[in-house]
Amino acid sequence: MRTMKKVLALSLVLAMALGMMANAATFNDNDAINPDLLSDINLMIALNVFSEQGTGTGYFEPNRELTREEVAKLVYVLKNKGNDNGAASWTGMNIFKDVEAGRWSEGYINYCASTGMIAGTGEGYFNPTAKMSAVEVVKLMLVLSGYKADVQGYLGNNWDINVIRDAEAAGIFSNYELPVRGSVTREWVARILVNGINATKVKYEDGQAQEQYDLITKKPVTFANTDLGLVETVGTLVATNNVKLGANPENNTNGKNVYSTLAIDGDSSHDINFKYDAAIALLGQKVTVLSKGTLDSNAKVYGVTTHSDVNVVNTTIGGIKVESINGDSNNVNVTVNGNTKKYSIADNKLVVYTDYAPASAAAVNDANLFGTGVKAGANDNRVVKLIDNNGDGIYDVAFVRSATYAKVDYINPSRHIFRANKVENFANFVNVSTKEAYEDLVFEDSVAKGDIVKITVNYESGEKKTVIQKADVVTGPVTSVKNGVATIDGASYGKHVLNGTALTVNPKAMDYYTDGKYIIYSEAPSSSNQDQSNIAYVVHAKDVQDEWGNTTAKVDILKNDGTRETLVYKDNVDGAMNWSTAKSAKGTLVEYVMSGGKVYFKTLATVSGGDLNVVTTDNAAMSYDKSEKKLTYKKSASQTVLTNDETYFFVKSENDQYAVVKASEIKGDFATVAGTFQLAYAKDGLPYVAYAFIDLGSNALPGNESTTNVMAVAGSAVTETLDKDGNKVYQLTVTKLDGTEVVLENTTDSEFKSVLNKFVKYSVATDGTATVSAANPDGYTDGKLTAVDGKTVYINGTIYTLADDVKAYYVDSFERSSDGKKRTTVSVGEGYILSAEDEHGTAYNSIKFKADNGKITHIIMEIDGETLFDNDDIA
Repeated sequence: MRTMKKVLALSLVLAMALGMMANAATFNDNDAINPDLLSDINLMIALNVFSEQGTGTGYFEPNRELTREEVAKLVYVLKNKGNDNGAASWTGMNIFKDVEAGRWSEGYINYCASTGMIAGTGEGYFNPTAKMSAVEVVKLMLVLSGYKADVQGYLGNNWDINVIRDAEAAGIFSNYELPVRGSVTREWVARILVNGINATKVKYEDGQAQEQYDLITKKPVTFANTDLGLVETVGTLVATNNVKLGANPENNTNGKNVYSTLAIDGDSSHDINFKYDAAIALLGQKVTVLSKGTLDSNAKVYGVTTHSDVNVVNTTIGGIKVESINGDSNNVNVTVNGNTKKYSIADNKLVVYTDYAPASAAAVNDANLFGTGVKAGANDNRVVKLIDNNGDGIYDVAFVRSATYAKVDYINPSRHIFRANKVENFANFVNVSTKEAYEDLVFEDSVAKGDIVKITVNYESGEKKTVIQKADVVTGPVTSVKNGVATIDGASYGKHVLNGTALTVNPKAMDYYTDGKYIIYSEAPSSSNQDQSNIAYVVHAKDVQDEWGNTTAKVDILKNDGTRETLVYKDNVDGAMNWSTAKSAKGTLVEYVMSGGKVYFKTLATVSGGDLNVVTTDNAAMSYDKSEKKLTYKKSASQTVLTNDETYFFVKSENDQYAVVKASEIKGDFATVAGTFQLAYAKDGLPYVAYAFIDLGSNALPGNESTTNVMAVAGSAVTETLDKDGNKVYQLTVTKLDGTEVVLENTTDSEFKSVLNKFVKYSVATDGTATVSAANPDGYTDGKLTAVDGKTVYINGTIYTLADDVKAYYVDSFERSSDGKKRTTVSVGEGYILSAEDEHGTAYNSIKFKADNGKITHIIMEIDGETLFDNDDIA
């Protein structure tokens, strides 16, 4: 009886190792290769069985089925230890009728046939271009491992059954997913070859195949180690080319080292340096190094991979729970991500690395396990990687990523200065004031004075880099606190173990800085130029009586997000204006707070670190210089304040129309409008305005013209929607001549439908309802453009010259392919008209134009010749 047992092939170890090869081949069709097979393919490339050039055109062609002669070549090169000499010494034998002398595969085929690896197909033929099945390839690998084809029954009837039997026992079909009797592809043959060279070799005793094991190491003897010289060395990875575990992780020749280091049995005298850039993620782990021959500083290394015993778990400090067992402090249960394991304090130590530097080798219940005063299970979201190197469920090594938080006190890149002070109980940051030190800072975000930043260390380049990034922030009131967990903006956050701030219900919006799960620090909102994030202009505040005589306190407010709402006022709230004061706030700016669908007001507060400057003079004359971002107002004497892109103007125009406009949205200068400052403050010694109310009267901000009799082009469709009260309204999108779109609304659709795709005039009433009518643009004349020659145009049989600053408005109505909806656009060209026809050869038959002394100053063209103007509808 044979004493063969089924073994776990080492193919996965080799596959994983070769997946990490520094010089793994890449092909034009890499995306088509099964990612699970890449490592097998790379090993065969490393052994010269496959070419680095693939099939010779830069492609690997992973799904191409292999022929019998192609497989013969692969096996020959493998047997010849990667040396492809064309099998020249095996030519000229004339073994098969269809393998003529000089055929490229002649030597390979003759070798495989002569050694019993591949038989002919009968009657003296080999059939070299026939497809090769997986079971035929596996037969080759069994013979390569020492199996005798005639003894094992690989010839004659049922040969394939015997091959499959032995291949399954040897592990050669391990993780092979195609039909074993079907054709084998280029990518899957790599899996068979890798499994085959790692199958245990056999020798025959008393006619029985017996597996071979090394007498000293007791390891299986394989083709990989005996014939190819592949050696696996197991140890703990303690250094890569860039990072070295120790007090100075970057001290590995600053990333210029060509060696990684393997520690054997924990004895530094047995450390092996080898030439390979191992992955930093493997530091501290038991790994398998695959090399050509004995591992040393000169060995060729094929790859480094995690040893099969290793288990790695990623968690956080807060995700680790340590509890004594029945009060016994010497024995504890450690729970990580829901999995619990018993630890003996005396026997089990955990080596902890913080940023690759050893922090401690302590019992797992050590109070300082993860840093000063931070216990396992503490409210701390710092990432921890736990490594079990022995497969016993007990974690041996922990890697912790440090993190500290600070407020930026000063930053000046040109002078190489960065100063930040710690927040709460986090560690101090070492401030930077030299060019060399500043160049070691990596800013992942643009930071400024006052920002709260997260500071971490990164050694992966081989040099110590300090990474600065803005801390996560959530802004809002704390609506509830339960069991030490606060709810902010609908999400839950605990208090960080180093945060001294109490968690209490706080109805005022605050900035809460978090590590993603726990609150690190909190302060009043620190937006760029205002203290309050919710500001409103009070349009009305009055008692409203219903038909039954009940009185309700209601306010009509314009919020800084541009929306206008009528809400019920909530009185008797701590810190809120009482109702009598709120009613007198009509015409002013206030901070508003939403609570249970109601609203209450608070007086605007001074900006932290700034000076409040309230200007209450009604109808103060104001002017604005956009280029200088200066707003000038005259009270007793002219005063000037600055704006920035976040300055808000609450604007009231004629007919009691209200809007909110940022300074960045104002399109030009304006002068002599009435206004009132509600809040201005000093920033870096300069007076800035955060919010202001402006009464335009009959004026308009540049680019924000009146909503009465506005010229525009109507869109191609009317849509139906609901307003905020759930009432059905109809919408029509129109495009003004400056190219901007405006959505008009009305409770009926007949007027909108009558003007689709036409030139119109529209007006918007105080309640938001729009009226629209087809109309000629003021001062324009109908025309047909028939010819263009440079600056000369021919319209209605008359020659005109284009003014140098002519405005040409091109109107196009089209159906958008992405959603099938119709759309109208207006684009503006200045100074020229290219042609009397559009790019489709369509004449501009429907135009309007303005002329002054024979010069065209304005021209409107529908580029597809559609009817833009309906003269019958002109009032």
